[in-house]
This record gives sequence, C-alpha cells and structure tokens, in this order.
Amino acid sequence: MNPPHTDEELVAFMLQNQQEAFRQIYDRYKSALLVYAMKRVPFDVAEDLVHDVFMRLWNNRSDLEIKERFVGYIFKSLRNRISDFIAKEEKGAQYLNSLEDFAATFSYSNADDLLREKLFMDRINNLLLKYGPHYQLILKMKLEGYSNQEIADKLGYSEKTIRNQSWSLLKYLRSKFIIFLFF
Repeated sequence: MNPPHTDEELVAFMLQNQQEAFRQIYDRYKSALLVYAMKRVPFDVAEDLVHDVFMRLWNNRSDLEIKERFVGYIFKSLRNRISDFIAKEEKGAQYLNSLEDFAATFSYSNADDLLREKLFMDRINNLLLKYGPHYQLILKMKLEGYSNQEIADKLGYSEKTIRNQSWSLLKYLRSKFIIFLFF
C-alpha cells in the first residue's frame, strides 16, 4: 500500500487536472469543513457552502496560487464563504425589515390617499385664486373644523359675513366638484 500523499502533493496533482487527487482532497477535508461550517450556519447552508468551496477549488484550479499550507487555505476559503453568506443574510433581513417598516408606516393605499388629497387640494387652491387669499384662509379654517363664529372672531368679521362668504365659496366649489355634494 502506498503511503498517503501530502496535501501539497495532491494539490500539485490536482493542478495537472487529476480528478483522483481532487477526490482525495475532498474526502480528506469534507467532514472537517462541514463541522466547522455547522458551528456558524444551519446544516443545509453549511453543506452548500462546503460544496461551493470544493467546486470553486476545482473550477479555478488553473488560477490557484496557494501561498500557505493547504489546510489553512481551504479553511480560510470556507470562512470567507460563510462571512459572505452571513453578510447577505443580514443585508437581506435589513432590506426585508425596511420594506416591512415602509409598508407599515406608508402603505400604498395611504400613499394613494395622500396623493389624491394633495391633487384635490391643489385643484381647489387653483380655483380659489379667483377669490383671493381671504377666501382661501376661510376655507382652510373650515376644513380644520373651525365654526363660522370662531373664524369670524379670529379674522375680525361678523359671523354673518363669514357664513355668507363660506356659503358663496362652497356653492362655487360644489359647481366645480361633485364630491363637494357630500361636504
């Protein structure tokens, strides 16, 4: 029986495209790499990452420049793959959390409602340009829930004047917007 080859000999044979040398490296390190990975990630992920390390080792064998002991090289390769996986998982989780936060605070229906409200108010403000800033202020205060008397007191007019101006303004807006029938 031949004595087993060293890692460096097996790597040299693998660089010459000898699949048997690669299989021996795989058999020699697969279990140890899997145990190392399972301490850091779930089993199924650990298996995938270990297989990925070996697949990259074989696929990139012509470009390999191992400047350290092979065992250190292969464990460092796995550690880097684990780090990459964890970073992607954390970024993915952060992204999903940010989407959930966004959805919770600013849902599509809320965004649509806000946009419709803004467009509606912009259209009203454009129509009110005909009446001037005094009428705009009265309407704004009406929309904020002030009564005619409260508006009159704040603006220094009689309640009857505010009522007449509000009525005139709403009549004009109703003629422009059907929705004001429910206002």
